[in-house]
Amino acid sequence: MKAIVYPSRLSGSVRVPASKSFAHRALICAALAPGESRIRCPQLNDDIRATMRAVAALGAKVTQSGEELVVRGISGRVKEDVVIDCGESGSTLRFILPVALTLCDGYVRVVGGGKLGVRPLDEYFRIFDAQGIYYRNNSGLCGLDLTVRGDLIADDFELEGNISSQFVSGLLLACPRLAYDSTVSLDKPLESKDYVRMTMDVQEKYGVTASYDPLRRKFTVFGAQQYDSAPYAEKPFEVEGDWSQAAFFCLARALGHDVRVTGVSPLSVQGDRVMADMLNMLKAVPAERMLTLDVKNVPDIVPALSVACALRKGGTHIVNAGRLRIKECDRLAATAEGLNALGAKVKEGKDDLFFDGVEKLAGGAEIKDYHDHRMVMAFAVAATVCEKEVVINGCESVSKSYPDFFEDMKKLGAKFRIEV
Repeated sequence: MKAIVYPSRLSGSVRVPASKSFAHRALICAALAPGESRIRCPQLNDDIRATMRAVAALGAKVTQSGEELVVRGISGRVKEDVVIDCGESGSTLRFILPVALTLCDGYVRVVGGGKLGVRPLDEYFRIFDAQGIYYRNNSGLCGLDLTVRGDLIADDFELEGNISSQFVSGLLLACPRLAYDSTVSLDKPLESKDYVRMTMDVQEKYGVTASYDPLRRKFTVFGAQQYDSAPYAEKPFEVEGDWSQAAFFCLARALGHDVRVTGVSPLSVQGDRVMADMLNMLKAVPAERMLTLDVKNVPDIVPALSVACALRKGGTHIVNAGRLRIKECDRLAATAEGLNALGAKVKEGKDDLFFDGVEKLAGGAEIKDYHDHRMVMAFAVAATVCEKEVVINGCESVSKSYPDFFEDMKKLGAKFRIEV
């Protein structure tokens, strides 16, 4: 499918969907807690549904009632072989793997599509090798196909700090179920650290705790803990609004549209809340000064942030963005290629982007199908301030994180049409 987006004026208020990052964690904690939990999660998306499928495959029961999910926790160990379909959700994959190895007696086959088969899992494979856990990896460019079997054992786990924080979160979610205490040590400073704070925040709300020593870069997780569903048996766990989706409407406001974003908290532990601050910096720093923005902790906002950088007078440099190359697409290359097609001046580096600001974007171009929800949304907002229409291929990919994105754009006054 393609979206043809025309220059238009946006105005009004938009309530962004629930944070899928929080929803993943809440679903897993609820599934590991005996009894029944309620989770209020407006606007489900493909990634959240992937985690719903994953915990259901492990024995949890998940039902939907309006904006609420009701989760009945897993009872006992899983005796039979299971198949877990992660869709294209990297979070689901990396969270559920160690958790499954605390629950399952048989083989666990984990499958998925898109680029999930080439997303790195070496940190886990090193643990599997050390603990004698069986794994067979038939994954590749055509998708994910990984089979594991064994029991995760309490240990002093060592990870690289500059890899995805999802490995840390996966172990933090699994280790409380182990018989003895575990530690997770990092050899380098942790990137995307706010996502780990999010994991610890949700765990604490479900009655499980871990500690972190920043000087030694070490997490300590006490074993034999029990997740507790009681706090959310009646009153639901509220999944707050998603700052990574709010970023696109913060961008729209920065581009001159009269858009207000609701449903997100400025006090959130979500790292992507810094989008608003970075946009203010683009305006506040004089054009004659090169502005450098470090995104190592907030890679998801880069597609939206880059549109604003492209239109800032003067030079802007986005740094520490190398992990964008292993997302749904190579987002560094896609951002530079797509914005240059619209008339921007962007140079792609090894793990950075250089912007020589232009006064306006010409548009009149066709953006190829990157099969990436964040690229589609960033270019759709950019198209509203172009001089000519923009054709965006693969627009259906927004279902991964924000199925109602184009509906919300329409309510704000965006002019576009969708073609199959």
